[in-house]
Amino acid sequence: MAIDRDPNFPSDLDIHPLASASSDADARFDSVAQEGAIRTYGIAGRIWEASHAMLAYLEPESPMEFDPPPPTIASAGSRRAITAIELGSGTGFVAAGIAEWLRPERDLLIATDLPEVCTLLKANLRESPAIWVRPLAWGSQEHIRELVEELQLLRAPPTTPGYPTHILCSDLIYFPALLAPLLRSLLDLTSPPFVDGISREPAQVILSYKMRSLAKETPFWSAFGLWFKFEPVLARRRSRTVSENDPVENQEEQTWTRFSPGDASDEMFVLVARRRPESLKWSVPEEDSALLAGVGAYLSDSPKSDDQFEQLLLMGLELS
Repeated sequence: MAIDRDPNFPSDLDIHPLASASSDADARFDSVAQEGAIRTYGIAGRIWEASHAMLAYLEPESPMEFDPPPPTIASAGSRRAITAIELGSGTGFVAAGIAEWLRPERDLLIATDLPEVCTLLKANLRESPAIWVRPLAWGSQEHIRELVEELQLLRAPPTTPGYPTHILCSDLIYFPALLAPLLRSLLDLTSPPFVDGISREPAQVILSYKMRSLAKETPFWSAFGLWFKFEPVLARRRSRTVSENDPVENQEEQTWTRFSPGDASDEMFVLVARRRPESLKWSVPEEDSALLAGVGAYLSDSPKSDDQFEQLLLMGLELS
């Protein structure tokens, strides 16, 4: 169920703009713009650290090689059409970055947030023809129904833009009260009619995540892993072309490491997830507490949890 209060204005709100070369170069997202947006929109008015990780992963001209590869890796003429839904778009910083390589005639990005934040999104993204701005409060069935209708998913065959191919989540895992509604929206967007199990596969979920309080955030991963299989994005620098002036002996084998752009001390992940096919037959509990406790997963009403994220930390991919 959706949260009634405005989560963008917690009682102890005390945040400041995030300065970066990419945001300060754009007046829509520089420190001055963020300062004003924070006053009006609270948390949604700030650019958050993991947004840079998301954009770095999706950058088509990246000097890095990724495993799994991003959906942008194919050349513009050969890659499949993309219909992405971004949850918690905030200022629209990630959406604006993605808009630079979207093809308006084939691709679509739906930037979503609370209805009141959509005013900010529309102002910042009005020059992007391949982007829609739509309200989507986490856990809201009404907003999900509106998306279903607008995407025409109940018609056969579906018309363009059709079903979502990707769901983007940048720095959304923080407040405990928001964890269940976020998971509920992810389940909604990877369930019928967004997927039919035949021609419509569940969208790939891409999450950029900065760890802030593992104890508070673990309940999300423990429940998320019951419904989704996920893995961290690994990266290595692309090999140089071997030539007469660049002999083989000078080529160093690049090892795969966890992708975490920025400061080495950043506790940052980019994760790629897919809905477990069998979970499409499970019943999603109505109560948030039951959802986080694992009720309904594996066709069982008993509490349970998944340890994928814990294993990820223990298998040599832990944060440095």
